Amino acid sequence: MNDLDVMIRAKQYIESLAKGIDPITGNEVSENDVVNNVRISRCLFYTAEVLQKVIDNHGEVQREKLKRSERAEFALTDEQSAALVPVNDSLFISKVVNIINEQIDELTMKKLKAQTVNAWLMEHGLLTEVIINGKPHKNPTSEGEAVGISLHSYFSREGLPIKGCVYSPEAQQFIFDNIDAIAAFAAEQNAKKAAEKAEMKMYEAYENDE
Repeated sequence: MNDLDVMIRAKQYIESLAKGIDPITGNEVSENDVVNNVRISRCLFYTAEVLQKVIDNHGEVQREKLKRSERAEFALTDEQSAALVPVNDSLFISKVVNIINEQIDELTMKKLKAQTVNAWLMEHGLLTEVIINGKPHKNPTSEGEAVGISLHSYFSREGLPIKGCVYSPEAQQFIFDNIDAIAAFAAEQNAKKAAEKAEMKMYEAYENDE
């Protein structure tokens, strides 16, 4: 009998007790038995419901997601980095980042963001920003094209022709090979944002005291 079977059996026993039935004999317990106390019975039914949720989750206890400020900075172990394998197709950066984030526990660690990877690529001269119709767009530089980043033409939901950067398997591998540097860059960016936010709160508090 595995752990899941034990949980199922335990839930059955608890439900029987909650109904005032001896789970071993199948007989009703006496009216004066403690399990017939309304508060005890409600607690037993509640426990059975919790066990059912664990059973539905294949025996895994569901954990709560930490607040973003409480989660660890994005980072991969050597084993997780080695598990990153390019897709044999050109992908948008959001899809590449999804492959990376599949390696982490999103409940306890901050996810890597596509805009963070774009910012790192821009800082290293692989992407450049151009303004088209008043909106910023990313274009690959010659260095970016050399690692496999290219522009792809497609249509928006409104049917408008637009272009976006796509990443070949070679470009995906380039990002995977530099994941530690990107993670350090992400942590630095998050630290700057946190410092700016704290400074803004101090300024607002000072203004309110005036």
